[in-house]
Amino acid sequence: MKLYPFKFEPIYKEKIWGGRNLERLFGRELPAEKKIGESWEISDLAEGTSIVANGPQKGSTITELTQKLGPDLLGKAKALENGRFPLLLKLLDANDILSLQVHPDEQAVKDIGPDAALKTECLYIVESRGGYIYKGLKQATQPEKFRQAIEDNTVEQLVKRYDVTTGDFHYVPAGTVHAYGAGIVIAEIQTPSDTTYRVTDWGRGREIHVDMSMRCIHFAPASDERPGASGDILLRTDFFTVSRRNSKAGETFDLPAGRCSAMMMLSCEGAEIHHEGDEPVTAVQAGDTVLLPAALKESKFVSAGDASWLEVTLPEN
Repeated sequence: MKLYPFKFEPIYKEKIWGGRNLERLFGRELPAEKKIGESWEISDLAEGTSIVANGPQKGSTITELTQKLGPDLLGKAKALENGRFPLLLKLLDANDILSLQVHPDEQAVKDIGPDAALKTECLYIVESRGGYIYKGLKQATQPEKFRQAIEDNTVEQLVKRYDVTTGDFHYVPAGTVHAYGAGIVIAEIQTPSDTTYRVTDWGRGREIHVDMSMRCIHFAPASDERPGASGDILLRTDFFTVSRRNSKAGETFDLPAGRCSAMMMLSCEGAEIHHEGDEPVTAVQAGDTVLLPAALKESKFVSAGDASWLEVTLPEN
């Protein structure tokens, strides 16, 4: 199977809190008259499997790439036990507040069983129009008090609120209560899971999952620590490392060698990825997400204008 930078067809998810901002920001052709809340950029889940959109492998699934290319794609990183790709990348468009929710950690998954999967994530604020997020519990919030607040519809008083601006970055490890407020577009990097338990839906009437949420929530006070953060590195976890990269107009930027990585393009103009081997030039634009196989050689990025992107690399297990 030929190696080159892989681009994928977006998987759009209609949400009651969604909108059309991906159309405005990145020129996307969104499904007509729908509120698009999520675009799954790279996904290997049963709920959505990415399909290659460019080059000789156009039409192949990310599952097929992972299983056929093995270490040529992943390097020293490991596929999931079921052979699927070990990362989920999304763009979110929040025009109303999302539910207050929580995802399970490894212990909660063991307790809940095979219907749950660990979900740790982080988010980069692509655009904020006076937006905010909730993340973590306030000091001294105990389980009994929190459960009563769910019943009383007063949980908002017990979670920490952050006003966010474009370029902010937040780490949301599994077990953290959180919600994204209206007025933000987000790039979200996470482990490959869609296991979500709603704590409250702000009176909109959708199902909430009080008992399951209580089994997952970490009741220690919220921390703003980002493990491994240093310089351009925004976060380093056991599952992925996220860095913010920038390049000046016309300069050549060396891309990671020997490790599987993805580029989530925030801004660029007349940009290309050059490399040795098959399909030696790949054009990219703002809003693109590009997957670089570990065995791709001499990969370089060049843009006619200033460019910025999130670089997401898999660990060397």
